[in-house]
Amino acid sequence: MAENTQAKGHERIETSNFLMIVLILVTVAVGGLVEIVPLFFQKSTTEPLLGVKPYTALQVAGRDVYLREGCYNCHSQMIRPFRAETLRYG
Repeated sequence: MAENTQAKGHERIETSNFLMIVLILVTVAVGGLVEIVPLFFQKSTTEPLLGVKPYTALQVAGRDVYLREGCYNCHSQMIRPFRAETLRYG
């Protein structure tokens, strides 16, 4: 005779995909709120820094061109292991 017992505790969570997904989403949401909400109440994260001024309209337009044309691919300080450079300098 096979006993027909319902799963309890973790076994119930692990065997139900829907319940597992819901609990994962709740856990991630609570964790995100615990990390993000306190930032809104810290004065140091919401007050502007001295000496920082907003971009001018021309600077914003230039930044848009820079991003649109993909200039950041070559004109960044990211180190790229080019074969010729590796062979030359090690």
